[in-house]
Amino acid sequence: MNEQCQWIQTALELLPHVPKIFLIDFLRYFVFAGVAFVVLYVWKHPFQSRKIQAKQAQPSQFRKEFIYSISSVTVYTAVTLTVLFFRKFGYFRFYDNIQEHGWGYLLLSALLILVIQDFYFYWTHRLMHTRLLFKVFHKVHHESVTPSPWTAYSFSPGEAFLHALILPIVVSLFPVHTLALLISMTFQIVRNVLGHSGYEMFPRWFLSNRILKYINTNTNHDMHHQFFRYNFGLYTTIWDEIFGTIHPEYEKTFNKITEEKDAGVSEEIKLGAN
Repeated sequence: MNEQCQWIQTALELLPHVPKIFLIDFLRYFVFAGVAFVVLYVWKHPFQSRKIQAKQAQPSQFRKEFIYSISSVTVYTAVTLTVLFFRKFGYFRFYDNIQEHGWGYLLLSALLILVIQDFYFYWTHRLMHTRLLFKVFHKVHHESVTPSPWTAYSFSPGEAFLHALILPIVVSLFPVHTLALLISMTFQIVRNVLGHSGYEMFPRWFLSNRILKYINTNTNHDMHHQFFRYNFGLYTTIWDEIFGTIHPEYEKTFNKITEEKDAGVSEEIKLGAN
């Protein structure tokens, strides 16, 4: 009975934090997606010739994406609260004092979170593309064939839950400070918004660099929305390269788009391997 009372008391202590947790994630999405939308879809920006698809997303799509994104933030909030709840009972490896491990460890742990998330995302993403799981988990996100900044969090509740599980995974593996989580999750939403922006912003020489070519570009993920069966990576193309899921026309498409001559050239690229 005492244990049950303690659980109830802990839950009640967390309740006042629900609006704050929701707002932190929602505002992170809304601010970055909103700024990207204004810059890329309202302002006459320098990247107009770098449009990846000729087709334009419609306002009805933006509204739908925004509604699903609110749903996703709600799921993220629920998972965060669950993690905080069980943290009270010693189930996760959080620490509060930065000096306990130092700033170097904090920054390294933030990077490690991104590395783990990149690997986790690749495999859960591929699983969601199987016939068994696609309609239930991933169909909502792929209804945005021509993605926009608002697509970044446009997931079904099931997919949002899968993405949110990265939090309990990493805080189970090694000590994590909340600042490291904030850094990694902020990087995540910025990269996610840019990857769905519909415009390529990386320089043309990017894929010619032996190291930088493994960093995911906006073109790479946009092609995933067009062709479905390729380019499953999040931050890098490493896993796509290793497991043979990189689109065969990816580099050619990127080079044509970054020539800054023809908008929407990727739609002229034929899918070579059906």
